[in-house]
Amino acid sequence: MTVIMLLLLAGCHQWPEYPDEPQIEFVEYQLLIDKDSIPQKGVIVFSFTDGDGDIGLDDTETEYPYDYNLFIEYFEMHDGQWKSYINDSGDTVNFNGRIPVLTPEGNDKAISGTIYDTVGINRFNDVDTVKYIVSIKDHALNESNKIEIVTRQKIY
Repeated sequence: MTVIMLLLLAGCHQWPEYPDEPQIEFVEYQLLIDKDSIPQKGVIVFSFTDGDGDIGLDDTETEYPYDYNLFIEYFEMHDGQWKSYINDSGDTVNFNGRIPVLTPEGNDKAISGTIYDTVGINRFNDVDTVKYIVSIKDHALNESNKIEIVTRQKIY
């Protein structure tokens, strides 16, 4: 009788249904400040869902198109215009990264969660306002929607 009850209960459980393409949503941006009130880093926080749960790269996947699966473009406001930041070697700065494999065990692969990613800030010029454009890709290379985060990076 107990086995039958467990099977009946498991059969009634409603698993979440998400699209197979990942979806992300902005949660918050945190500015990490040292003891002298100087901003040191930013933390981008966003939630995600993926219907088939194929989020993540393992350590052996390092070649394009599996070199990154978290994409963060960085822009600075200069004279009322958004501009990509170019470093001293002439490269556009981004904060692309790697999300490890998150695929759940079992038959239901739908997944949701929250990602915290630390990004650098430019403390060496007179930039006050920055923008990050964030997206992710799943293992099938489906790209999520993009979220924009506009924030001040200086404390007054």
